[in-house]
Amino acid sequence: MMAHSDKHRFLTSPVLATGQTFEGESGLRVNETATRARAGLLNILSMLTIFILLWQPELDPVIYVGPYVIVDMTMAALFGLTPLSPSGLVGTAITMKLPPLWKPAKPKQFAWTLGAIMGVTCLVFRLLDFPAGWLLAVLGICFVLTWLEAVLGFCVGCWLHAKLFGCEICRLN
Repeated sequence: MMAHSDKHRFLTSPVLATGQTFEGESGLRVNETATRARAGLLNILSMLTIFILLWQPELDPVIYVGPYVIVDMTMAALFGLTPLSPSGLVGTAITMKLPPLWKPAKPKQFAWTLGAIMGVTCLVFRLLDFPAGWLLAVLGICFVLTWLEAVLGFCVGCWLHAKLFGCEICRLN
């Protein structure tokens, strides 16, 4: 691991930067510990949405969850975990006493953009009244992807970013 600050930071400097900078290093970094906590929160949200769709579909959770996920993922992709991503704020807050693990921001931004696209897909499927199976399939993928990130620390979007665009720094960390 490269020599990064062991200090956990709630806000980036400048505040709306996508990640944190470190002296002597190029590129922005995001705290992987907070990112994984955020993924865990989104995993719980996707699981609850699936359960509600299966057992109480009349509650229509996607009409509420879809916009939340779209905003949350878009804000994270554009401005980092804090201060505009609601799940990023909570994920960061609950990991403040844990040591940070700084990772490159670009792959995470790419992954969060894909997450926003999946949110849009869910909402469009719902608004166009697609069969429930289609919606459940996308939600199932969201569940698996957030579980992989939260539990195993494997970000499929980051992996895909490295395959498509290359990321030498990703292999070093």
